[in-house]
Amino acid sequence: MNDKIKNFFQKKDIKTDSDKEEYDKKMNIVKLIGCLIFIIIMIIYVNLTPKSTNNEIPNGNEVLENDVVTSELDKINNNYSQKITIIRDLEEYIFEREVLDNNIVGRETTPNGETNYVYYNSNYYLISQEEMIKKDDTFKPFLDFDQTLIDINTIKELIKLSKETVDLQEENYKIKRYKISLSDLIVIYNRINNTEVSLKENKELLLNINYNENIESIEIDLTELYKAIGNTDIKQIEYIIEYSNIGGIEMEGIEEIVNVAN
Repeated sequence: MNDKIKNFFQKKDIKTDSDKEEYDKKMNIVKLIGCLIFIIIMIIYVNLTPKSTNNEIPNGNEVLENDVVTSELDKINNNYSQKITIIRDLEEYIFEREVLDNNIVGRETTPNGETNYVYYNSNYYLISQEEMIKKDDTFKPFLDFDQTLIDINTIKELIKLSKETVDLQEENYKIKRYKISLSDLIVIYNRINNTEVSLKENKELLLNINYNENIESIEIDLTELYKAIGNTDIKQIEYIIEYSNIGGIEMEGIEEIVNVAN
């Protein structure tokens, strides 16, 4: 430290008002220098601290929440109960299924009534007045509704392609909201259904997973998909999918039951 600077910081005896005034000025300058040094240190620290990216988990709570969603989705395989509520232009259609591998026991409840059926060995059997009636290829469950998004593997694939994820909180559950490009869904749709649907205008779809410790439901608005595939009669259509009894489905005796079908 040179003599000039050393003399500046050196405390002198205060004998007069002039000396005191000079000393106060020096102390104010010292405080100002100290504040500037602190600000510079903080700026350097902030710039050197690693910043989280969109793919990184910022805190432990979000790690837990992501684990709940992904781990619960992974549990849904080929053994589960599924309830699909489809809301089309204010009308509600409910499709309940028990799925074990490629076998299905289902019930459809629509404004026109209720239908019970069994799908076994690639054939449909309608349960009518306690009888099992084998149906031909003209029988189609889910009426004219699209079945692409009722497959859990399709939902998982869409989630992986999501452009953005938002965390929300409702009163009774949390929401993991995935923003999905309609163009990505159309690619998946064409592959699964062996179609060549072209997209004139890309849109954004929202897929919500409502959950607590377990997944409560999966919701997706498919209005834009239906418009893209040419079904312009539907103004609004939303799918709500619920899973339960995962890994607990048994279908003992189903072969004997369908063997008596007409």
